[in-house]
Amino acid sequence: MALFRIVDTKGGSIRVDGLNISTMPRSEVRRHIVGVPQHAFLLKGSVRLNIDPSGGASDETIRSALVCVQMMDCVNKNGGLDSDVDELNLSAGQKQLFCLARAMVRPGKIVVLDEVTSSVDGRTEDTVHKLIRRKYAAHTIIAVTHRLDTIMDFDRVVVMDKGRVVEVGRPWELKAMDQSWFGRLWNESEREEK
Repeated sequence: MALFRIVDTKGGSIRVDGLNISTMPRSEVRRHIVGVPQHAFLLKGSVRLNIDPSGGASDETIRSALVCVQMMDCVNKNGGLDSDVDELNLSAGQKQLFCLARAMVRPGKIVVLDEVTSSVDGRTEDTVHKLIRRKYAAHTIIAVTHRLDTIMDFDRVVVMDKGRVVEVGRPWELKAMDQSWFGRLWNESEREEK
């Protein structure tokens, strides 16, 4: 919430490319940071409005994003970009893919993923992770997750406990350390899967 300037920090600062975001207009910060929420949120209105609420993307860009998330056929069958999004009758997984398409038309180079696959089936989860890796390879990705296997190829992991940072490092290195927080979390998640 602090990164998107929904709440203001009482101390310290958040810097992006050397700029303190508290000195920038909220709209400017939010224009450059792309968020994909845990729970898909769709607006009342057309497919076009839901993919591009600000109205700045071309139809070609919108269609390209829908093709990437494998939703263009569904949209075409139900009337195209001007059809009402409610009439698509999207599943939870399809709604999350729709939100990912919305993120793809945004210009930001920082992507915040908040438990984006927590409410989708395994097949959709695989699709989402493949899309993220392909489409956002040149972006900074901040992922909030409890599924540790989804971040093993990330450059850095920050482990938090009770709202405080307790460990920072490379996932594979932390996993290999006997007494690391991340290693213990990994071992616990493996036991739970068995």
